[in-house]
Amino acid sequence: MQILTRKTARQISHEDILGLVEGTALAIHVPGFVPEDVVAAAREKVIDHPEKGGLSQDTSFQRIGFAYSEISDEASRDLYHAQARDNIQRMRDLFAPYASPSDTFRAVVDEAWNAGASLLDIAGRKAFIGICRFQDKGVDLNPHTDALERNLPADGTHRLAAQLSANIYLNIPRQGGELELWGTEPGEDAYNELKGERVWGLERDQLGPPKEVIKPEPGDLLLLNPRQIHAVRPSSDEPRVTLGHFLGFYGPDRPLALWS
Repeated sequence: MQILTRKTARQISHEDILGLVEGTALAIHVPGFVPEDVVAAAREKVIDHPEKGGLSQDTSFQRIGFAYSEISDEASRDLYHAQARDNIQRMRDLFAPYASPSDTFRAVVDEAWNAGASLLDIAGRKAFIGICRFQDKGVDLNPHTDALERNLPADGTHRLAAQLSANIYLNIPRQGGELELWGTEPGEDAYNELKGERVWGLERDQLGPPKEVIKPEPGDLLLLNPRQIHAVRPSSDEPRVTLGHFLGFYGPDRPLALWS
């Protein structure tokens, strides 16, 4: 496995994305995906944004927008989709007069992937993309995996062959905030067995040391497979602020689906 592939946005290819899906690469790192002046202007707006609120499942993490992972019933599902377009525009407004990095990311992926990419569509309702997430100092993002299926409708009609994630970094603490990657994909049953009675995530002492530890810089983009175990170390000084995106893979000849 190639641990870390460094690319420019222009260099990201269909084969790079497929390498993450197939496990031949652990992560793709795009330094400076967002220019420094854009990051600096947005950071002033987002750090104390009045619409910042706690994630439904863990209020120690905050966000601007509404994450698909917060869906727990049909009422929250309806609310997510009803707010999706307004939340996309909200993030555009935060970056104005510059382009939203999430819009740029969507275009890059659409251009790189042979079959293109578009917003996730669930029963004719499009998803939101571009959630702004805050991990405050002292907060530990424990080892975990992510899976769209945990929040999908119960009818079982929408399933992915694989899932990727892409984070764009707006603020990184001077100490802490490193991304830890174990490079192991346990599958849902094995993950739940490891999790045991915990509401969310795993303990680090269950896993041994990570395969790779990455300290990104503000403006960087990182793509990885979130169904492999990963974590973020606590910050000791500043909040870690990211724009979060997921990519749904159905096959090498089919379009990618995008959401947050």
